[in-house]
Amino acid sequence: MHVIVFRFSAFGDVALTVPVIRGVLYKNPDLHITFVSDLRFRSFFHAIPRLNFYGIELKNYKGLPGLIKLYLEINSAHKWDIVIDLHSVLRTWVLDSLFRISGIKVYEIDKGRKAKKALTRKSGKVFKPLKHTTERYLDVFRQAGIPADADFDCPIRYNPEFTKNIKAFYAENNLDKKEHWIAVAPFSIHKEKQWPVEKMEELIGILAERNNYKIFLFGSGPVEKPKLEALTEKFHNTYNLAGRLNMEEEIVLLRDIDLMISMDSFNMHLAALCNVKVVSVWGATHPHSGFGPLNNNEKYIVQIPQHELDCRPCSVFGSKPCHRGDHACMHWISVNQVLDQVKKALADQANSP
Repeated sequence: MHVIVFRFSAFGDVALTVPVIRGVLYKNPDLHITFVSDLRFRSFFHAIPRLNFYGIELKNYKGLPGLIKLYLEINSAHKWDIVIDLHSVLRTWVLDSLFRISGIKVYEIDKGRKAKKALTRKSGKVFKPLKHTTERYLDVFRQAGIPADADFDCPIRYNPEFTKNIKAFYAENNLDKKEHWIAVAPFSIHKEKQWPVEKMEELIGILAERNNYKIFLFGSGPVEKPKLEALTEKFHNTYNLAGRLNMEEEIVLLRDIDLMISMDSFNMHLAALCNVKVVSVWGATHPHSGFGPLNNNEKYIVQIPQHELDCRPCSVFGSKPCHRGDHACMHWISVNQVLDQVKKALADQANSP
């Protein structure tokens, strides 16, 4: 059976498809999947048997003419049995319709939009855990009659071709794996998902002062890079990866990382899917919405309980401004609360087989 799967964005959402795709292919040895997504995400899918990653640049397929062009390209590449839409947005709805017209069955994800709206509305919240996104992905395959389980055992795997620059980075900085290596991803695309900079700086300072810790700062883009560079200049045992390593190389580096400290962001998912312990800091969003960290990392979540701050969560993705205006969900989280979870996660990591 030959199946097309669509999921174009975003970083974290695409990363969460990997354990599902890997598990579904393992469970169905006669299945072949072509995964259509943004070219930037190719590195997530390394070494998955019977998977063809069809990477595109979305700017080349704008509007209805662009989507028709993409449909014609994909449809002419093979005789397809089923289309699986894991995105369910306007762009994929158009593609779904074109494939249906051609006689191919299409199955779309149920994102649970109504339940998520009830969870995040300002008043009368229905505060209960919703289905995890990976389970929603699996449901689409099951609806299509394809047996489906996820494979959470290090689903994102490094490509050995990208180890050369990592070795050079280690040599350049006199790094060897004798200490605890801690990754820190202090930023988020949305302000409401970001812990105050001064608190993150205090945390990094405390960790950097411990001679048995090395701190690696994850980030990207022209805004984050100088901020991370300033931190590396301020604290010893601290290394900025922004602009130094690409995505493939960061995945290689994660082999040696003991712990990731992150916001509710892509780096949280990336680390968890590379079998790294993750301490995640949550503000406007909440794990109940279905985007919590995988691989038993929910026990290291740091957040203000909903009964202490009943406006939480106010957003699924952190894109809405704070109702209160004081960003209490992040400001109330202390450095010591995060440090406690760091100690707990590192102790568990040391005791794991």
